[in-house]
Amino acid sequence: MNTKVHALLALTMFIWAGSFVFIKIGLRELDPYNLAFYRFLIASPVIFLWVWLRRGLASVNRRDLVFISILALSGVSLLYAFQFLALKYTTATNASILINTSAIFVAVWGFVNEGANARRILGVTISFAGVVLLVSRGTADFFTSKTFFGDALMIVDGLLWAVYTVLGARMLVRYNHEILTAYTFALGTVYLIPFALWNGFANPFNLHAETVVSILYLSILCSVFAYVVWYYALSNSDSTSVAVYVYLVPLFTAVFAFFALNETPDIFTAIGGTITIVGVYITVSASS
Repeated sequence: MNTKVHALLALTMFIWAGSFVFIKIGLRELDPYNLAFYRFLIASPVIFLWVWLRRGLASVNRRDLVFISILALSGVSLLYAFQFLALKYTTATNASILINTSAIFVAVWGFVNEGANARRILGVTISFAGVVLLVSRGTADFFTSKTFFGDALMIVDGLLWAVYTVLGARMLVRYNHEILTAYTFALGTVYLIPFALWNGFANPFNLHAETVVSILYLSILCSVFAYVVWYYALSNSDSTSVAVYVYLVPLFTAVFAFFALNETPDIFTAIGGTITIVGVYITVSASS
């Protein structure tokens, strides 16, 4: 993995960390499924236009439509449907920790199928321990009678992102990373329609300016830019080394909280952040 990929992945994690602020803004006016639907309804034509201007649209082999549908469900539709449902049954702390099991699932897959060495597994494990300490501040309580269903759904969510990552890496052998993302977004948007219909479509012309800004941030930066970078990185490195970068999101979130919300970092933030960075370094350097 070269310096450019490292920098782009770090920037992507920083953008995703900022998404939590904009999601909260968007949810003031929209229900979760409408927010997700409008996010990708904007992201899809934007990335199609980008691909068309840069290289033209390529056709998709019919045999690959099943796999692209799986990518759309695991990386867009079901990912958000399960995540939003889980948040009704578990705490935000538990959710933000358990979603990061995705890197563990990817690492296990890599260990079995890509020849990932024990050092990578160690790095992923260390990073996850750092995230637990950073986010929970020693107070997380998993799988209690009140949170069991939500906690289980968040682990499923982590598995979905792992599927999106691993299967996407395989599909990148046949498709450019931008084209693959474009078709995934298009199908993912279609598959989000039933969820948006559940509470009824919100009228986009009645949305407040801050909600529109929120949707644009989530669409252009968190979706188009970030997802393209994710597959670009996968086309230039192994899936485990890319997946472990998600552990930087909670660390960057703490940075956002310090500057935007005046939240003072505590000893758990310092130690957990340090452990996370060390784990990411071990994982990535194991691939060098």
